[in-house]
Amino acid sequence: MQYKFILEYLQPLQPDTKVLFGNQAIYIGDKIHLTIRESTTDPKDNGVWIGTSLEHHESLKSQFPSLTHLQAINVKKWLLLPACADNFESVAIEICDLIKKNDPRIGVKVKR
Repeated sequence: MQYKFILEYLQPLQPDTKVLFGNQAIYIGDKIHLTIRESTTDPKDNGVWIGTSLEHHESLKSQFPSLTHLQAINVKKWLLLPACADNFESVAIEICDLIKKNDPRIGVKVKR
């Protein structure tokens, strides 16, 4: 996995991973926080998908201007940190820091 540093950074939270729609989903507790996409056939939305809700889009995009909406699929709640972003690694680490601080803007409750 190209983005192994993300899992290593989140390791103190004991993340669980699972393949979800061809992506590597990262769960912590009862929430899915991130999904990592590395498609060679359709790289349009490659990068880190951030699980959130529409009400948090403005504040997250204000804090991290490189975040965008997904293009390949119509999932409105999630935001994308594109793999091609100039500041990809530093923003990914900042997002992981927010997860470590239990920021309520990141994470979607799921039944597992």
